[in-house]
Amino acid sequence: MNNTLIIAQWELKRGLRSRAFLVSIFMPFVILLFSIVPTFFALSRSPDEKNIGIIDQGNGIYGEISDFITHANMNKDGKPLYTFFEYASTPLNHDTLVHTLIRDDFVSIVIVVLPDYLRNAQFRIYHHNKIGIEEVSRLQQTLKQYNMEKRIFSLGLTKQDMEYVLQKPAIGVYEIGKTGDATQSNLIVKYGVPGVFLWLLVMGIVMSSSMLISGVIEERSNRIMEIMMSSVRPQNLMAGKIIGIGMLGVIQICVYLLIILGVTLFSSSIPSVNITPADVFTPNIIWYFIYFILGYFMYASLYVSLGSLYDNEREAQQSVGFLSLFAVLPIMLIQPIMYNPTTPLTPILSFIPLTTPFMMILKIGMLSASLWEILLMMLYLLLWIIGITLAGSKIFRTTILMYGKRVTLKEIILWLKS
Repeated sequence: MNNTLIIAQWELKRGLRSRAFLVSIFMPFVILLFSIVPTFFALSRSPDEKNIGIIDQGNGIYGEISDFITHANMNKDGKPLYTFFEYASTPLNHDTLVHTLIRDDFVSIVIVVLPDYLRNAQFRIYHHNKIGIEEVSRLQQTLKQYNMEKRIFSLGLTKQDMEYVLQKPAIGVYEIGKTGDATQSNLIVKYGVPGVFLWLLVMGIVMSSSMLISGVIEERSNRIMEIMMSSVRPQNLMAGKIIGIGMLGVIQICVYLLIILGVTLFSSSIPSVNITPADVFTPNIIWYFIYFILGYFMYASLYVSLGSLYDNEREAQQSVGFLSLFAVLPIMLIQPIMYNPTTPLTPILSFIPLTTPFMMILKIGMLSASLWEILLMMLYLLLWIIGITLAGSKIFRTTILMYGKRVTLKEIILWLKS
């Protein structure tokens, strides 16, 4: 046991001195920053003023609809986003006119108000290929709003009646727990917090995978393993390396928790952001923490075992990429799970060891998994980690002295049976 702790301590110190470990800690936040900042600047930047042509096919509403779109779409300086031009078409020249206006850059967008638009509620929008989806969506919503208000007025209702009809209700959402108590449901916290922990676990594993497996390959190439194996049993060596690497995961999640605490403290001072540290640091965060560590240990044991099979990092990266697919799988499936938490995918993926930690984080946050299930799956993961460690030590013991020979699956199975 003493040898195991010595190896774990050495592995931990080596990891803390590694630049790759520091990169793996902060890279998820760098990626988030690079994904958020461009969006922020895109949304904060006022759109350029654009020319819109309106072809009103006999309804006589050009002035009215252009004024409505103008007042509904202003930039931050209170200036109109659009300049309007009226055009008339006939059935013979309609298509040619629209194409010419767009193609020759007379206007960027053409809105066609079809005959009897009030009864049929029909508009058409033609746009240049440089117009983004946000612009088109904004005009669609404006035209829908215009048509709805015109229909309300056509029924003889006043503006006050229209405001009364269109007033948005304040809807409180409450969740009934197993105790029967109703608590106000914060969907951002319910789905966002486990989603963040899932993202951090995936990124932590993917970003540190190269560091974990390259360390083993480097030691093997430098014959350090041979020296260590002369005085340490393979089981102790494997366990020590996995414990040391796992402690890096503990440090990693602690850093993440401190960063999350800082973000929530900052965001709680912003009135429009209704998230406080109390919303995030609920009792569930203990389970997120434990499953983060178990997930890290699971993949660490696999990476250490894989590292003993290869002489060089290039060949090892193929296997690492395959394992990383399992880590990324829950991220790919998080949307359908959010839409339908009771989907059969959830229990199936929960019992696949490579996806168990990720799915349990989602189940605890989104489905309020019961205590017995949480504890049972923790034991399930621990048994797999111990099993992988023992199996890896058998492979370790044999492959550590093999050089220049590609290991086959048949040989690995024979070693495990021995």
